[in-house]
Amino acid sequence: MNKFVTILLLTLIFSGFFVVNKALAEEMLFTQGEVADSVKPSVVKIVQHVKGTASIPAIDVDFKTFSVTTKKNVLPVNIQIDEYITGSGVIVTPDGYIMTNSHIISYQTVKNIIASDFIYQAIDDGYVKLNDEEAKNISENKEQSELARFGEKVADYVLSESKFDITKNISVLNPASKKETLPELASEGFTASVVSVNDNFIKDSRDAALIKIEQQNLPAVVLGTSQNMSTGKKVYIFGYPSTAEINEKDLLDPTFSQGTISAIKDSPDKDFKIFQTDAKISKGSSGGPLLDEQGKVIGLVTFITGGPMKLDGDSFAFAIPIDVVKEIIASHKIAEEFPAGYEVGNYNKGFMAGLAYFKNNQCHKAIEEFDNAILVNNNFEVSRNVSPYKAQCEKVIASGKSVDNVWDLFKAKLGETKFLIIVLSVLGAFLIIALTSAWYWLFRRMKQDEIELDNVEEFLHLNLEDGKPIKERKNIYSMDDGLPEHLKPRIQK
Repeated sequence: MNKFVTILLLTLIFSGFFVVNKALAEEMLFTQGEVADSVKPSVVKIVQHVKGTASIPAIDVDFKTFSVTTKKNVLPVNIQIDEYITGSGVIVTPDGYIMTNSHIISYQTVKNIIASDFIYQAIDDGYVKLNDEEAKNISENKEQSELARFGEKVADYVLSESKFDITKNISVLNPASKKETLPELASEGFTASVVSVNDNFIKDSRDAALIKIEQQNLPAVVLGTSQNMSTGKKVYIFGYPSTAEINEKDLLDPTFSQGTISAIKDSPDKDFKIFQTDAKISKGSSGGPLLDEQGKVIGLVTFITGGPMKLDGDSFAFAIPIDVVKEIIASHKIAEEFPAGYEVGNYNKGFMAGLAYFKNNQCHKAIEEFDNAILVNNNFEVSRNVSPYKAQCEKVIASGKSVDNVWDLFKAKLGETKFLIIVLSVLGAFLIIALTSAWYWLFRRMKQDEIELDNVEEFLHLNLEDGKPIKERKNIYSMDDGLPEHLKPRIQK
């Protein structure tokens, strides 16, 4: 029994330890630097090069009747187009799938950019035609929502009456490129094909897209969930904001910023939530990942407070939840091409697993995971992010403090108050079980002895307490009627 008890005790302790250790690893939060190192190689810069011509009609906006028409006898304006539209994206699979915003790669964006100046000018010209009383009447009697809808009507009219003859080329910049100007970087980048794009992103706010480049072994990220987010949660953003570009020589270096979820708001159709954060972004950050404290992607940065609203106070960033992007992925039936249901990125997963071991001083296992994370595409260098952690691990191993087996890990964990409490709780529970089992075993043994004694009394017709014969029974036991085997030889003599 002693051997059984010992084995059971050790099993309970180590089983409890591994359950706790796994739970702690799953809930582990990382420092800002660790999150940045885990995600940085996966963040890419996307460039859409647009060339061609556009013909924009002269239009007349009438605020008295809230109508818009094309001016007669006025020739349209012809424009030569040679524009570069930039944004951010994040690699979600090792075989080249990248998620970003639709407005970065959509034809609709190109048309909006080209026609926007003409739209604003037409609205201004229409408003200037009003006298003071008419302008006052509109401002006092018209709701902001009604004015906004009229603005959309003007924009839709201009775009529908304009003619565009354009070609575009979408590329993902090569992080290993030595070029310094945007045109050179774009020409040397990886050509991207559009897998999914939503041209209706302005109206439904589902501003998410998926593109693919023909590259393998890319450093993919882990997609989280947006279900458990709440106001006040710390978040991080990675991207390529134009305001962070000091000169053309740093076009390939993404910017990392932090903030909190300052509000969670309904989308225009109230069919999903939009995250508002105070983390710094600017033009060019769109399409970059919104990250939680575990380095998992929980959203895509989409837009920033702009226009008249920006003049009224602070600027905020807004992101669509990652669950919306997952819906798009699922709708295009490419999930089977994603590893483990498109939720696991090889680089990010390996890096985070290495960090978890590193934080527990399990340095041999940490280095093994870090080495797995490094095995990626040479154009997407990750060793500079991983090497500092490997170097620290090698020092721990050299000092003899690395935890390399279960016993070492158990001893190391005993120094932690939380784990010690858990171990003591397991020991206490085991002690209660052992005492209860011993009492139960003793009780059963005593009961069995009592039964055997009663059997002997019945057979001898004696009351062993005073030695006198007991009354005759109708059914006299024979030598084979229930007498224990060890008593039979003595009775037969």
